[in-house]
Amino acid sequence: MLLTRLGPSGIFAAMAPMHLRPELTDVPESPLVLIATEAERTPGAIKLCYGESDMPTPEFICRAAYEASLAGHTYYTHTAGSPELREAIGAQIRLLHDVEYRPPEIMATVGGTMAIYAAIRAFVGVGDNAVIISPAYAAYANTVTMAGGESRAVPLARDGNRFSLDLDRVRHAIDRHTRMLIVNSPSNPTGWMMTGAEQRALYALADEHDLMILSDEVYERLVFDAPLAATFASVLGDTERVKERLIVVNSFSKTYNMTGWRLGWAQASERAIRVMYSAAEFITSNPSAMVQQAGIVAMRDGESYVKELRAHYTARRAQVQAMLGAIPGVTLITPAGGFYAFMAVDGLTDSAALALSMLRKAGVALAPGSAFGTSGEGYLRLCFAASNATLTPALERIREYMLRAPSAT
Repeated sequence: MLLTRLGPSGIFAAMAPMHLRPELTDVPESPLVLIATEAERTPGAIKLCYGESDMPTPEFICRAAYEASLAGHTYYTHTAGSPELREAIGAQIRLLHDVEYRPPEIMATVGGTMAIYAAIRAFVGVGDNAVIISPAYAAYANTVTMAGGESRAVPLARDGNRFSLDLDRVRHAIDRHTRMLIVNSPSNPTGWMMTGAEQRALYALADEHDLMILSDEVYERLVFDAPLAATFASVLGDTERVKERLIVVNSFSKTYNMTGWRLGWAQASERAIRVMYSAAEFITSNPSAMVQQAGIVAMRDGESYVKELRAHYTARRAQVQAMLGAIPGVTLITPAGGFYAFMAVDGLTDSAALALSMLRKAGVALAPGSAFGTSGEGYLRLCFAASNATLTPALERIREYMLRAPSAT
């Protein structure tokens, strides 16, 4: 079948069809992107739909990148990152979790999303499937699709205002074509955080079925009721057996307000890291050299900043819980980590429509739960990684909208 296009004379001319790959055409446009696009062209809109803070990267990190560029860090590095950065990441892992990852077991990436992509592409292909604990960041399922595989969402179990892992659901989703279990803890969007017992149980399932675990731990420092999130590596240890079954993804984006800098990493067995960076050589190559240097400084000098950030987010979480928790028909899931409020709305069956209505009528952009998979439907996600000056009027607008327009749900 030929397609047609309008030529200069106004006459439709024939042209050959584009043979786009289904691995890409099957990737849906996210409802979150649609809301964000609408918010960008809405004057006065308060944007709490993005997964980032409205506060800038701290000055000491910006200065480090500037000084690094003047010092000559403007060339290619190894695809997996400079030795200095990989050593700094390893030292940070050792300090926080008391486990050992050597530089050859660490790969710096162009953001955490690139680490996710490289990890999934290394282990999932046509005819394979990956089990994803959901609701979840859409990059997991979409990368599995782009790899030619099938994503299998396994919903968290909800108990009142909290979530927990349903191991029976996970077990039933696994078959002989399953290659990977994907989990994000602390979770975007739910704020759920795995317990050590859940991590051991999930690892036992992976070991039984010979699966890889992809653990996205980008919010590990941003927790509220513990000094640090439990991680697979710290719970299970750093033995070679564990490393062969585990890929951990992390990032500088959330911990140091460096979202636009695009710097993340993966830690795994040396064999897996070598395969991942060999592929990345032909996709992104290395992260920017001066950004890598800024990452080293962030880890070295950033502890007081991380403490301040956690205190700020703790106050914002309390503010959100007090305001949204008082709205009839809204149940706020208590976040243990991250910086998102995931709120269930009674009777909600089209979260994208509600988010669009709220944006147009109240001037606040929230992420629809459907952007995180079918198990996210019925929810809205609010990012409270914002200044008080941003968050306070936004919460008031949301409250007024929900009270005067219950029919919108």
